[in-house]
Amino acid sequence: MLSLMKYLVPSFMLILASFSPANAGDAYVETLLNICTTAQNTGDLGTIKSIANQVKNKQIPGDELLARSYNECLKAAFGETENAQDISVLLNRISDAKNQIIADCDKLLVAAPKVAIAHPMCKEILIK
Repeated sequence: MLSLMKYLVPSFMLILASFSPANAGDAYVETLLNICTTAQNTGDLGTIKSIANQVKNKQIPGDELLARSYNECLKAAFGETENAQDISVLLNRISDAKNQIIADCDKLLVAAPKVAIAHPMCKEILIK
């Protein structure tokens, strides 16, 4: 099974690379991360490094499980980084900040509707 995986994973990577758009979408990054996880499970360091090099400059996925997979792939390929952040903590902070901004824009809408509608960030939130 292990010898079969050594051939299947690189073959699958070549197929993906030939169909990948210039700006890889979320599904593409998710597929790459799934390949990296499989490579980690089989101990295929070459595939891990190849995938990590493809995703390292991509935006960290918003999904917590994918973000964790992203982090683990890079860690497996390049080792622990000095500035490693706990992805779940960052995602929670971003969600909290977003919720606070929405609440503040709602309060501003009540207190000063014209200002709320004119404010670029509140305008975007209120229009949705």
